Amino acid sequence: MGSQVPVWIPIVVALLGLAGVILTQILSGRRETRRMAEEAAREERRWQREREARTHETRADAYAQLMGVLEAFDGVLFQARAIVEADGKLDEHQITELREVRSEAQHALGPVVLHAPEAVRRLVSDATLPRMRLAMMLLDPDPDPDRDRTRLRPAWEAGQRGYRVMRARMRADLGFDAEPVDELYGAQPTVVSSSSESTSEPAETTSRPPSTW
Repeated sequence: MGSQVPVWIPIVVALLGLAGVILTQILSGRRETRRMAEEAAREERRWQREREARTHETRADAYAQLMGVLEAFDGVLFQARAIVEADGKLDEHQITELREVRSEAQHALGPVVLHAPEAVRRLVSDATLPRMRLAMMLLDPDPDPDRDRTRLRPAWEAGQRGYRVMRARMRADLGFDAEPVDELYGAQPTVVSSSSESTSEPAETTSRPPSTW
């Protein structure tokens, strides 16, 4: 009788063994859940980096395209303005070229408006609208000579200022070095309305064609 094991001991041992199995499964499940969550987070971060890289590349392409066509637009505008200011008239080739670069600039706006942040989108019109107005004045078949000649240069200068600020903001958005446009223009607004354009002398810009033209 003295060597007989109480009945409750095996029961307790069995319960402890069952509890150990259950606890092991719970801990394993938690570790697996944590591992899956970490893998999902890593995957999400990887996709986020890829999305950001694609967005950066898309923006860079859109910015480069717009800058390129605006630079080409400036070359044609500069020559056409010089002819009209000298009381000359544009020939058919020059008119066609001016219309073509204006159209290219209009088509280049879409990708930038779609992909650029709002801070950049607000500046696009400052760079493009003065050029469009200048092109319209140059293409006017029956202009008022006195009125239009006095408005050509202010429209040109407004476009140059707007372009320079826009370009700096685009470069900053892409993480590149950029001109300190706030120092160049201070607190003066860059937006130029169609009815009132600044006639102050702007700083020299890289988008102005060579003076030998």
